[in-house]
Amino acid sequence: MAGLESAPAARPSLTSISSGELRSLWTCDCELALLPLAQLLRLQPGAFQLRGDQLVVPGPAEPAATRGGFNVFSDGLVRLDGQLYRLSSYIRRYVELTNYCDYKDYRETILSKPMLFFINVQTKKDSSKERTYAFLVNTRHPKIRRQIEQGMDMVISSVIGESYWLQFDFQEAVKNFLPPGNKVH
Repeated sequence: MAGLESAPAARPSLTSISSGELRSLWTCDCELALLPLAQLLRLQPGAFQLRGDQLVVPGPAEPAATRGGFNVFSDGLVRLDGQLYRLSSYIRRYVELTNYCDYKDYRETILSKPMLFFINVQTKKDSSKERTYAFLVNTRHPKIRRQIEQGMDMVISSVIGESYWLQFDFQEAVKNFLPPGNKVH
């Protein structure tokens, strides 16, 4: 009789480790997710490393084994537990595209991995304190991918031959994850 193989230990899910600050324990619908940044760093130790005053996100120049699994969008700084960290390997939150080749490259880049944004939230309980959350966008989910592609296609078709700015706005989606009265920055 063959021996029974034991199943590998289950990784904690977003539902089982929620911080209690979100509207419900279920924060991930496979399209979008919101969780405290510190929690994401614990869950993804290979994708992010704290080194002094820098949060290192392995980028395209690094060996494939150490590259992060996210396209991180930021202004270059992120706050964690009250301390400000500089980011490495991030995509600017505001991008100016000047030609179709830039557009095509940018579109390919942002759709290649899940998108990660750092969101600062002022809680209703303590308005003097801000918490930083990671907001994840699953670019591989067909609905999300289609929305991003269609939005970008609409912009490029209306501005052919001109420079244009592209900005993603997920404020309303983030607010839906939080209890009423919190301020999203």
